[in-house]
Amino acid sequence: MNKKLFKTIAKIGVSCLLLYFVFTKIDFNQILALYKNSDTFYLLLSIVLFVFSQFISSIRLNYIFHQNDFLLNHSSNLKLYFVGMFYNFFIPGGVGGDAYKVFILHKQFGWKAKELTKCVFIDRLIGLLAILFLLILMSSYLFFSNSFILIVGIIASLLSFFLGKIILARIFKKTNDYYTYSFLYSIVIQLFQLGTIISFIHAFKLEVANILGYCFTFLISSVLSVVSFAGFGAREYVFLKASTFLGTDEAIAISIGLSFNIITALISLVGVFFILYKLSLKTISSK
Repeated sequence: MNKKLFKTIAKIGVSCLLLYFVFTKIDFNQILALYKNSDTFYLLLSIVLFVFSQFISSIRLNYIFHQNDFLLNHSSNLKLYFVGMFYNFFIPGGVGGDAYKVFILHKQFGWKAKELTKCVFIDRLIGLLAILFLLILMSSYLFFSNSFILIVGIIASLLSFFLGKIILARIFKKTNDYYTYSFLYSIVIQLFQLGTIISFIHAFKLEVANILGYCFTFLISSVLSVVSFAGFGAREYVFLKASTFLGTDEAIAISIGLSFNIITALISLVGVFFILYKLSLKTISSK
């Protein structure tokens, strides 16, 4: 068994185990009732906000491509991004979404696979650094009532931004030129996704005093979702364990994480359209 297949099987196994554990702890009918009585407007709003987050995410990746002289057309990049989402979600054991992007761009334009892989990796890493930035900032407010600690948290989050910039600049050349804008794109992406979580809260008509706690939990689940397949299981498990901290019923907490995964899966299906009708990619003449 090759390493890639083993990794995929392990992730699917983790997802299945976590989902089994989560759904043995609650009454699934309670979650179904939440959806049945939900506010359609806020459910639709959550979808819109999530789509915007993915649109900006595709812009961030193409910005990094352009800074490395891979001048992919914005429209082509968006199509490729959705195809990548589909591969990540629905092709277990197959070509991952990021690897697919590198393969197609290398095949069609002859761009160096190593450099393309570096761009995709930097895109992911800066996204992770933005999440850590927000987690540090939120934790200083959530877990400490002291204003001094809040100031320390703000300083620490800013230091994490500059530390990330220095480390990336040492490892990869040229990242110093585009790190800041890529980081800001990442913050906006997370804000839209946090807006998606808040929309779920309103859609399920929850009386929530600790909205920031839900946002914090979501960001934690985003970091830990890499251990499972497409985030399923891990995100629901994190929300289950955080239900006491959030001061809410376990089923309600789980429904938030589950809803995000469902929307991600649904939007990923857009990629099927571009696969069926042949993905046509174009470049631009200059930045």
